[in-house]
Amino acid sequence: MNGATSYINHFRPIYEFRAWVFWLLALLVLPFSGMPYWWAFELLALAAVMIRGRQIWKALRFRLAISTKWLTTLDVPRLLTIQKRMKSEVDSMYLGLGFEWTQKHCQIAHDILRMPTTDIPGLPKWLGKTKRGRQIEAAIERVFAPADSVRDLMPQGASWIHGMEPKKGYVPLHYKALGGHTLVGGTTGAGKTRTYEVISTQVIHLGDVLIIVNPKRDEDWKRRVERECKRANRKFLYFNQAKPSESIRLNPLESWSQPSEIPSRIAQLMEEGQFRQFAFLFIDRSVKGELYVGDKPNLRSILKYAQSGVTHLLERALERFFREAKLDNWEELVATTRVQISKGPASLKVDAMVIVYNERFAKHDLGHEAVDGLIATHTHDREHYMKIIASALPLLQMLATGETGLLLAPKVDDFEDEREIWDIDKIIRQKAVLYMELDSLSNNIVQQAIASLALADVAAVCGAIYNFYDTRPEIVLIIDEIAEAINEQVIQILNKGRGAGFKAFVAFQTRADLEARLGNAAKMLQVLGNLNNQIVLRLEDSDTAKWFSDKVGETAIRNVQISGSTSRGSEGHIGEFNGGVTRSLQLEKVPLIPTVLIQKLPNLQYFLRISGGSVHQGRIPILQG
Repeated sequence: MNGATSYINHFRPIYEFRAWVFWLLALLVLPFSGMPYWWAFELLALAAVMIRGRQIWKALRFRLAISTKWLTTLDVPRLLTIQKRMKSEVDSMYLGLGFEWTQKHCQIAHDILRMPTTDIPGLPKWLGKTKRGRQIEAAIERVFAPADSVRDLMPQGASWIHGMEPKKGYVPLHYKALGGHTLVGGTTGAGKTRTYEVISTQVIHLGDVLIIVNPKRDEDWKRRVERECKRANRKFLYFNQAKPSESIRLNPLESWSQPSEIPSRIAQLMEEGQFRQFAFLFIDRSVKGELYVGDKPNLRSILKYAQSGVTHLLERALERFFREAKLDNWEELVATTRVQISKGPASLKVDAMVIVYNERFAKHDLGHEAVDGLIATHTHDREHYMKIIASALPLLQMLATGETGLLLAPKVDDFEDEREIWDIDKIIRQKAVLYMELDSLSNNIVQQAIASLALADVAAVCGAIYNFYDTRPEIVLIIDEIAEAINEQVIQILNKGRGAGFKAFVAFQTRADLEARLGNAAKMLQVLGNLNNQIVLRLEDSDTAKWFSDKVGETAIRNVQISGSTSRGSEGHIGEFNGGVTRSLQLEKVPLIPTVLIQKLPNLQYFLRISGGSVHQGRIPILQG
């Protein structure tokens, strides 16, 4: 495409081949022709052969590039060398080989889309019909194959998308743009995990904190992260509720700035409704009571008080309050009160303590909110209380008992359990790498709850870093299948995490998954609005593909309109005709990346849009070593 009115047809026959054959024959015949000054004509023929040969080479390279499917392989040492160079030169991460997508490529794409698939030029089809022809075809392809490439033996999509630009370079994902967070979209098998392998490998060797939440098992990714941590001498932490013997213990309720955050994290796992609000209230009271007596709330203790009531906790809280209030004779007062209220069987000691507390302190507004809350729960109708808290009990039972309970509510005094105990704040301070693998296929409800609790802890640490840390560490958070783990805390990370040094990568297959999980389109758009960079692999969902196409914007392409006409004058001879051919060039407004291209991307190929700026098309390498 040159100038405003020129047009290049990339798919015409290679006419230069005939001229090349002619000049080659001339080159061979001239020395034997006996012509005077034949050597001068020989030089002219040699120049013509080289010029025409170069034109043929370019045409063949273009046609083989758009007709053959390739995969790129890359050794990790080579990747790290490239990363180091790109970090120093353009402050960016490496995202494979590709090119900046411009109007020129959009034009070629539309030219190809208008053609029948069988008309897309390549090697002669008769080559593939015989064994010898296939060998010749393979030899020709090897000559034109990109460096460090292997042929895709199970190809999908349209290979020509990546082949339209012969001059490829390193695709940059700028570190400054990562603070705006990044979406990785793609259907199953399109290459999201390979993309994450490339990204996580570079993050590990760069020295940033890395937290990965993967709702499904992926041994290749896990092995890659573990291998690179060993190579970079980084601490690798593995959490998997389905593999307790291999997993670390992770307390998701360790980090918080307000006590109410703990019941909020649990309540958000329940369905919306009145019971959810009441469950929050009762859990909040027990949590504040634990903190008042000096205990550290965890899932196991919250379950215990939800099931058995808060009587024992209330007794401990009142004892502490009486001591702090300097009521030295409180035991005598309680004993006297207990006798006074006794009717038949001896009344509970805690009931007498409540009466003393109310008469001497609460009545005069001298009580404590934690104690008041426990008293309100203790005196609440037991049948009604169990009906309300019943909605939270199954979830707490799944999270706080058995091996899961030992992982999420670790016993610090259990010296026989040698598994390490970690929390998100500790992971960040020690710059460790956490790989959370959740078995969502076999136990989806529990795994969603674990992911939600862990990410809520990440959000709490994010807030603490923003408010209290003197130096803010660089933290990369990768969430695969965001619809499995999205909650209000994740939305807050995307909204405000940049100031705390968080760079999030989140993946989904369709926008509908996210909308279904969040419950409405407004929240979905809120999440998508905080993902300023998009890495989009092949999408099957047309709605999601159109959403990305609309974000990229539009351009103008040139269409050639050719029309012919013939006519004969009324007084002319019967054999006399007039004819004409009209060739016009028209502009048409189209999406810079048509939706159909996004749905035709081969595996590991993607379109990248960086923070409203440049757009790239590239191919993710398969890491080796």
